[in-house]
Amino acid sequence: MNSLRDLWLYRRLLWDLVIQDFRSRYAGSVIGVFWNVVQPAAQVFIFAVLLARIIGARLPDSLRMQQVDDPFALSLYICAGLLPWIVFNETLLRTSTTFLAHSNLIKKVAFPHPLLVLYQVISGLITLAIMCALLLLVALITNHRLGLCLLWLPVLILLQGLFTYGLGLILASITAHFRDMPQIIGIILQLWFWLTPIVYPRDLVNALMPWGLGPSLLRINPLYHLTNMYQNILFKHVVYFDFLPNRLIPPTDQFLAKMAVTAFLSLLIVLAATAFYEKLRHELPDQI
Repeated sequence: MNSLRDLWLYRRLLWDLVIQDFRSRYAGSVIGVFWNVVQPAAQVFIFAVLLARIIGARLPDSLRMQQVDDPFALSLYICAGLLPWIVFNETLLRTSTTFLAHSNLIKKVAFPHPLLVLYQVISGLITLAIMCALLLLVALITNHRLGLCLLWLPVLILLQGLFTYGLGLILASITAHFRDMPQIIGIILQLWFWLTPIVYPRDLVNALMPWGLGPSLLRINPLYHLTNMYQNILFKHVVYFDFLPNRLIPPTDQFLAKMAVTAFLSLLIVLAATAFYEKLRHELPDQI
C-alpha cells in the first residue's frame, strides 16, 4: 500500500521526529533527555521493590504451583506484565489525538500522516526497552537467573509496536472525525486493564465472570496474551501459573502458538488500519 511504502521513503524524517520527541518531552528541565532514563528507572524501582513490601512476598498456597521463598518474586512478575501495559496505554492515548495535535503541520506540509503515529509508537518502544533493561538489572541484583528465552524479547517488543501502531492509526483517523473519541478510549483502556490479569491471578477472572465467560474473555484478549508472554520470557521463575524452564522455547502456555497468533493479529491490524486511513486521508486536512 502507498502509506506503508511512504513510511519507508520518509524514514529519515521518522528518526528525526523520534529524536525530537525525546528531546522536547523534558525540554527546559535541568537534566533534560536523561529523564528518559531516570523516569523509567523510578517506575521500575517502585513496581519491583516497593511492590514487594506492599503486596508481600507470596501468593496464597491455593494460587501457587511452586514454593517461592523470594521477597521480590511476585513484584518482579507483576512488573514484567505491567510495564508493557503502561507503555501501551500511554502510547495509545498519545497516538489517538496525534492528527489533531499536529493539525498545522498536516495542513501546511506534504508528508505521510501515519508517520505521526509511528514516531510516537517507536518512542514508546524505546522507553519500554529501557524499562525492560532496568527490570532485568533489578532481577540480577535480586539473584534471579535469566534464561535464553530472553532472545524472544526483541521480537515481542516489535509485535507490541505493530499492534499499537495499527490501533493508534485507526483511533487517530476516527478522532479526526469524532472528537469525543479520546474520552471513550480512556474509559475503554481502564476497563481493559482490569479485564487483563496482570496484577491478579487469571483464575480470578474465571471465578468472577458469570456464565463461565472467564476463559473465553481471556482467549480473545490480545493484551492478556501479550503481557503474559512478557512475564513468561523475562524470568526463569514466576510465582503463579507459568513455571519457565531455562531454555530457548518455553513449553508452557503454548508460547509459540501465542507468538504466532499475536504476530498474525498485529499484521492484520496494521493492514486494516492502513486501508482505513487510505479511505479517509483525503478528508483529513478539512476535518482537523
